[in-house]
Amino acid sequence: MPNYSHEAGGKKIGFIGVGLMGTGMVKRLLMAGHETHVVAHKNQAPIDKVRQMGAILHDNISDLAAKVEFIFLCLPSSNEVIKIAKEIAAIPSRVDLIVDCTTNSPESLTTIHETFANAKIDYLEAPLTGGVTQASEGQLGAILGGTGEAVEKAKPLLSACCSKIAHIGPVGMGAKTKLVSNFLALGTATLVVESLHIAKKLGINWQSFYDLASQGSGHSMSLDRIAPKAIDGDYKGYMFSIANTAKDFRYIDDLFMEQDIELSKLTKWMLKQYEDAETKGLGNSVLSQRLDPVLLNR
Repeated sequence: MPNYSHEAGGKKIGFIGVGLMGTGMVKRLLMAGHETHVVAHKNQAPIDKVRQMGAILHDNISDLAAKVEFIFLCLPSSNEVIKIAKEIAAIPSRVDLIVDCTTNSPESLTTIHETFANAKIDYLEAPLTGGVTQASEGQLGAILGGTGEAVEKAKPLLSACCSKIAHIGPVGMGAKTKLVSNFLALGTATLVVESLHIAKKLGINWQSFYDLASQGSGHSMSLDRIAPKAIDGDYKGYMFSIANTAKDFRYIDDLFMEQDIELSKLTKWMLKQYEDAETKGLGNSVLSQRLDPVLLNR
């Protein structure tokens, strides 16, 4: 595994939340010459991987914050962001900007933004589009919500990981845009899984179904990710966890209900599929593993 050296013009960046997406993002930051610091957490495998690439490990957030000017957050939910925001805000540090790549609930952003503002730290929401492959290749999209000044600070850093960067508006607009985007992306992936379930129940060969569906207007990236692998007995074509899918659909449903958008019945039905899977202990499995007969029969 290559070890990337820090370059003279590189920035000192902290990254909190090194998971599937974060591993690729840290790799791209290191490749761009940035001195990248990470903090230990319960999942040691991605931490070991980025350390081998040249990331600097710290035992706690306080030590990390003392070494960096910028911190990326890429966390499972808003609850974790709020907790870490309070921790960072309470300690003396050099941190000037937080770039939050978490998919947050819009209602949480007032607390998150105010926590950093009270500590005189700029905050930029930057939820992402794309998946694990795009993260590793530096081809993610970033949806920015914040001030123009924060955007200008963040762009040189985000450009290491993202090929598309869009400033949507003030803090809050990034989360709303990301949730509508996830409604489309996760909704499409859910319909692909359900379509394959229905095809199987009706005795329709999956290969024949995929060959035909991929030629019509139902063709999608989700279909291409999920179906060919499922045909070969590999149900990990869509690498997004069931727990995170359920979390995002909760946020989406809350947003739609708040705005009186007439899609709540649909979002609630989709949410139920993933909450049922969580009840069966499948939260850490990925979305497309809802097709796996072994897991379904647990």
